[in-house]
Amino acid sequence: MDSLNSRVFRGEVYHERLSPQGHAFTYPVTFFAFDLAEIPALAQNSLLFSHNNFGPLSLYDADYLKGQHQPIAKQLNDFIPPEETGATTLVITSPRYLGLAFNPVNFHFRMQGSRLCAAVAEVNNTFRDRHVYPLLNLENPAPHQWQAHHPKEFHVSPFNNMEGHYQFSFEIRPDTLDLRVDLHREGHCVMKTALRGQGHPITAANLWKHVLLHPADTALNSFPRIVWQAAKLTYRKKLQVFRRPVPSHPNTLHRREDREQPPSC
Repeated sequence: MDSLNSRVFRGEVYHERLSPQGHAFTYPVTFFAFDLAEIPALAQNSLLFSHNNFGPLSLYDADYLKGQHQPIAKQLNDFIPPEETGATTLVITSPRYLGLAFNPVNFHFRMQGSRLCAAVAEVNNTFRDRHVYPLLNLENPAPHQWQAHHPKEFHVSPFNNMEGHYQFSFEIRPDTLDLRVDLHREGHCVMKTALRGQGHPITAANLWKHVLLHPADTALNSFPRIVWQAAKLTYRKKLQVFRRPVPSHPNTLHRREDREQPPSC
């Protein structure tokens, strides 16, 4: 079961706070780059992967963007221009593992060959809120590299207020991804994050090797890791806590339940 564009990636997630106190961690991670056009074939040809149905690994359209039961590509068209002839759309994410997943960030890339035309960064917090950052004015400073800037519009961490802007830096190659999001405030970088990895074709053997043999590296384990790091920042480093503001931006999907969720880091 080989796929032209879709890949399973084995790599790491990196997170570093530079202010007001230093704090850094790195975790191994398994994630995917799905070509949306290939998802039906992947689901049809694999016993491990399913689309909009329960399975060991499953991708649900309603888990993304507007949370609607519509194809991801159709939802994405409300934020960036539709695909042109010959273009592809890649979703960088971790599917549900045994029905469970938490992705702090998903990326949606509209590609024309090896060129990134537009992107969406989809950010989730532990309060079950989601925000969509469309990135249309991409800079291309070097081959396979793109950058974009966007004001911060969404509460993610209780240890950061709503001030500042994000610098997005993407290095996209056929078998390697290095996706970075840095938070800048008053001319200084206060936080660095990165998701990077080495890609492999999605085959039955690679699904077993890179996912089922590394269940702790999938999105299933993101939530407890976030809670653990938040506890260290709260009780060990005594960082100031900023309460979650009521979401008001039109690109924020509000899904909060009545009870409070644990804080994200």
